Amino acid sequence: MSSLYLFIVISSANHFVFTGTRLAVLLYAVHLQASPAVVGVLAALFGLVSSFTSVAAGRLMDRAGPRRPMLWSAVVMALGAGAGFVWRDLWALFIVATLVGTFYTYFFIGHTQWIGRIGGPEDRIRNFSHASLGFSAAMFLGPLATGFLIDAAGHAAAFLMLALVPLFPVGVLAFNVIEPPAEKKSGAASAVRHQKSVMELLHDRPLRRIFGVSALAHTTWSIMHFLVPVYGTQIGLSASTIGLIIGAYSIASVVIRAFMTLLARRFTTWQLMLASLAVTGVCFVFFPLFTAVPPLMILAFFIGLGMGLSGPLSQALLYDASPPERVGEVMGLRVTAMNVNQTVVPLAAGAIGAAVGVAPVFWALAAMLLGGTYATRAQWRRGKG
Repeated sequence: MSSLYLFIVISSANHFVFTGTRLAVLLYAVHLQASPAVVGVLAALFGLVSSFTSVAAGRLMDRAGPRRPMLWSAVVMALGAGAGFVWRDLWALFIVATLVGTFYTYFFIGHTQWIGRIGGPEDRIRNFSHASLGFSAAMFLGPLATGFLIDAAGHAAAFLMLALVPLFPVGVLAFNVIEPPAEKKSGAASAVRHQKSVMELLHDRPLRRIFGVSALAHTTWSIMHFLVPVYGTQIGLSASTIGLIIGAYSIASVVIRAFMTLLARRFTTWQLMLASLAVTGVCFVFFPLFTAVPPLMILAFFIGLGMGLSGPLSQALLYDASPPERVGEVMGLRVTAMNVNQTVVPLAAGAIGAAVGVAPVFWALAAMLLGGTYATRAQWRRGKG
């Protein structure tokens, strides 16, 4: 197995843990009769701490490289998921969500930096595409395995399984089975990195636009994993059925990402991005109008098709637009923007859901997606690149 594919396997393993842990935390909270507002707080905690620390983590990886921070992140993820097995209480879920969410984010920043360094610029779309396929498989298998294990053996067994999976990435990184590609940088570039502030990155209009669209797409991904368990529980679906609905979303992202390279040759990146936002927005309009499983799975599948392209494309766009010596910092800033949305939106969604029900949350998110599409419509006619 080449170093690229082994690296994708260990990154996907930790993504499996992240997605599975989020479902386990939310379902266990609902099982413990937590209110929608408390469930919203738990969902927000997966991104709260890293909203303030991701830029610093990216700077650290720019200086020291990604391997060691990724190693320790995987260790803490295992400990965090294990807390849900050892301490079986609602309060434990606050610790689980914070540790797993925060340190998965740090791992992901290192993942993006590592993938971007492999090969040359001409390989970047392909590498991010392959990585996204691994992540899509993890998005499908994580909730599915977690849901079925909860139904079969209980929540504690699911947390134990999720605590064991990160030990494989820990072993690979600890024993230097693969080494990160070397960064090509000059002394002048290193000096520039220390002179410029992070705010200067936001003065770059193309970077700022990509940050915004990326955060909006990520919000959709994260809110799906919050709203579907809450909505599914309210209409009487089992944990395994909820896992199947989320799995339909994940499998669609695998399908669409398998054709990403071909689509990128035919359409511009912005055309693909705007189409994905529009399709997803329309599906969110109709999602709360159904209670039967088949139409919910169909809608989840189309949302997965809509969102499947936005992640890898935005990563590749940001990597190409970033100063070479500040890639980790840019990716950290991207994660900060995503996590601010990931933190604020579940809190707002939980409050709205507790007050007036879940349906208005779906419609508010649809308005955000369709509004974002309209606001960036001028990019539709831009050339490839």
